[in-house]
Amino acid sequence: MFLVRTTKTAFNKAKLSCWKVVETVPGRFLTHCALALALGTFAASAGCVTAQEASPQFSDLAAQAAAARDQQDLPLAIRLYAQAVQQKPDWAEGWWYLGLLQYSTNQFAPAIDAFNHLIQLQPKAAPAVALRGLCEFETGAYEDSLRDLQLAVDHGAANDPQNAQILRYHLAQLLTRSSQFQDALNAYKYFATNHIQDADLLVGIGLAGMRVPALTKEIPAQKRALYQEAGTAGYAFLGDESHQADALFRELFARYPSTPGLHFFYGFLLFAHAPDLAVEQFQSEVALAPENVQARAMLAFTLMVDGKFQKALPQAEHAYAAAPDMELAQLALGRSLAETGETQRAMTLLQQVLKQDPNNLEAHLGLVAIYSHEGKREDAYRERLLCLGLGGK
Repeated sequence: MFLVRTTKTAFNKAKLSCWKVVETVPGRFLTHCALALALGTFAASAGCVTAQEASPQFSDLAAQAAAARDQQDLPLAIRLYAQAVQQKPDWAEGWWYLGLLQYSTNQFAPAIDAFNHLIQLQPKAAPAVALRGLCEFETGAYEDSLRDLQLAVDHGAANDPQNAQILRYHLAQLLTRSSQFQDALNAYKYFATNHIQDADLLVGIGLAGMRVPALTKEIPAQKRALYQEAGTAGYAFLGDESHQADALFRELFARYPSTPGLHFFYGFLLFAHAPDLAVEQFQSEVALAPENVQARAMLAFTLMVDGKFQKALPQAEHAYAAAPDMELAQLALGRSLAETGETQRAMTLLQQVLKQDPNNLEAHLGLVAIYSHEGKREDAYRERLLCLGLGGK
């Protein structure tokens, strides 16, 4: 298990011990120590300095720094590594240990500077990018943190199970904060699949599912129960416990009958597996929150996917009128119009989508319908072939 606390208090509990976790909490271990353990081997490839290329003074400093680190005298180790990298700024290993030790002692801003130097020397050092991203999270540089953590995960920093927990958790929070809710839920699925659970994690899933662009630490105590309960239901669904998830969501609807976001959350989860069941949830959400444009767009899109184009039209028109730049509304309206014969307007909408997303399968399916209605067989055939290729990706 893992500790998802991101406050300074939680980090103050940690001590680094030569790639060992030295303080544990029942059932889970401290996040940045776990990451240090998993990433410790990075130093071996960070560029050791040989006697031929280093002065005796530098070699002595480096040896003293390593000894202080091994003896857990972290303040001394930090001072010595700082002196050593000033003497030899291209010493990647020194920058790595300096940043790692500063990170482990909550000196996040100086750690960012150390990792900046290391990444200048080794731009593809995914562990350093990952730790810089975690430091940026702690200093409130959330956009930078999102960029770094996404890059680190894309380059394999989360391949180790211990790395995956802390990196994916923080990445999921940042994706939620930036309103990338679907990507956030995809990141949270890792935890449900691997049966990793924590109260803050459940709150995070609830926030992503209910479309609240916030970090878990920003939620007032009196509101945490709702998001944690919603996250518990979502966790069950993401972990393929569909019957349990259904029961939990039904309990939520009964307990919070007038709370927006819950029906949308369940409908969104259901959409990929059972669109017909998702329709009911989106309809309930729209009835509860008529101003929820995203819910209307999802309702229209789901009806459209189910071939109910006439029923989809009014919802799609409403969503598009409220948010003409929303791709989902453009698609739902464009495809529904294409299938019901209003081809000219449909073509305009679908071309808007394809201008931003040339490989959008739904938009190309709409063009198939338009060309078929207009008797343009060659154009329709070309689009069908294109759809076959896109559908296989």
